[in-house]
Amino acid sequence: MLKKYIQALLSIIIIALAHPCPIQADEVSEAVAAAKKSPKNQKLNRRAAEALLHAGEKSEAIEYFLKSDNRGNLDAAELCFELYDFERAGQLLDKYLAKRTKEQKIFDSQYIPQWSEDETDYTDVLRHRINLGLSMLDRVEKIAVIDSVNVPAEDFLNYYRLARTAGRLRPDTRVERLLPRGWLASQGLSTISPAAFESEAGDYVMFAATDEETANSAVYETYQLADGQWIQPEKVFDYASIFGKETGITVDFPFLMPDGVTLYFAADGEDSLGGLDIFVSRRGDDSYLQPSNAGMPYNSPANDYMLAIDEVNGTGWWVSDRNGLADSVTVYTFIPSADMRVNYPADTPGLADIARLTSISLTHDGVNQSAIAHKNTDAAQTDNGEDEVELSLPDGRVITSLQGLSNAAARKAMTEYVKAYNLLAANCRQLEQLRARYGSGDHSLSFRILSLEEEVDRQSRQLITLRNEAVRAEMGDKMKSL
Repeated sequence: MLKKYIQALLSIIIIALAHPCPIQADEVSEAVAAAKKSPKNQKLNRRAAEALLHAGEKSEAIEYFLKSDNRGNLDAAELCFELYDFERAGQLLDKYLAKRTKEQKIFDSQYIPQWSEDETDYTDVLRHRINLGLSMLDRVEKIAVIDSVNVPAEDFLNYYRLARTAGRLRPDTRVERLLPRGWLASQGLSTISPAAFESEAGDYVMFAATDEETANSAVYETYQLADGQWIQPEKVFDYASIFGKETGITVDFPFLMPDGVTLYFAADGEDSLGGLDIFVSRRGDDSYLQPSNAGMPYNSPANDYMLAIDEVNGTGWWVSDRNGLADSVTVYTFIPSADMRVNYPADTPGLADIARLTSISLTHDGVNQSAIAHKNTDAAQTDNGEDEVELSLPDGRVITSLQGLSNAAARKAMTEYVKAYNLLAANCRQLEQLRARYGSGDHSLSFRILSLEEEVDRQSRQLITLRNEAVRAEMGDKMKSL
């Protein structure tokens, strides 16, 4: 459901090549070999570039696009943009424009952004995104990303482990039960966001809904009265009212911090690097103030959304589809800055790789590794202490929460068990996705599949050991009598 929802919101994405289709490995080899044999043949170079791109080899595709026709300069500029090489992207865009034909200009000028009904020059849009990327790269926030897991797009809420004091993230079905009967239809709304924010006390809900005619979305809020009834939701803001301009149509995925003032949400439009970007705003006397882009590494040329922070445990999460896998998103878990935003120096070596999260280990420099391990353990728990799995004991009890265990040693063992269980489940889902892509013809994945199969097998054996440790810690001397 979430994937369809995102696609409905973003019918036109600036970077149309974000999710390459599988292609036979021998087709790529054949196309590349032909291009190398005739290095000045523009058609063969374009064929090789497109084959590499469809196989997910973006960096390798650039070389061959540049050996094709002038349109290849624009294609290469787009890929450099996706790979965070914004400076080169700008140079290649200049090269394309210098040689652009009248026919190409007419074609480029027929581009219609998702936030407008008016035609605009696509190169102007790309230029704006490149400049925005350059600006963001000068202020990459220094956070420690402690975990990243690819999950089915519709399941991402299951990977947020908020303490009750931080509030909760609720699915759309929960929100619909709170609304007055017929309210959606009366407001001309057809879709509710897949995730809504609910306060700690459970008496306040903030959510987004989409107008069925315009496809524009707005953020709403509703309160529970003393008699248990919920008031008719009121519109908090839409894109035009909070940004002060009509260059976007989507506002969604709100998360209100416990201070009742700081709001994180996602939006599209000209202020976004990708499709959806994460923004932060603060409540003023009567309305929310002009938002600011959360920047990198949170945002990317893809869709990024649902940033939530648990101040009690010092942990945050957000979701991105920058992994390029169909029907899958990545949930990032991070340790936020303590008091105020701290950015990397602009001349930090490898800053683009840090911002792009090429490897989350790049964000661990200067961070206490024991703190990272501790946060990862905390992330295995839900907001009310409930765990993702059940633990059956020899005496007939079934443990479903840490509070159901009788001692600290058992709770610690159970936490490790749950952490390992969630990791194994995530790897099994990823393995299933890779096998599906292999079955569609992407045989270049064979080594990754074999490696992940070995890891899943190892984790399965480890899980049995951890489960037995949790059982022994809980049962103690009782084990001798069973």
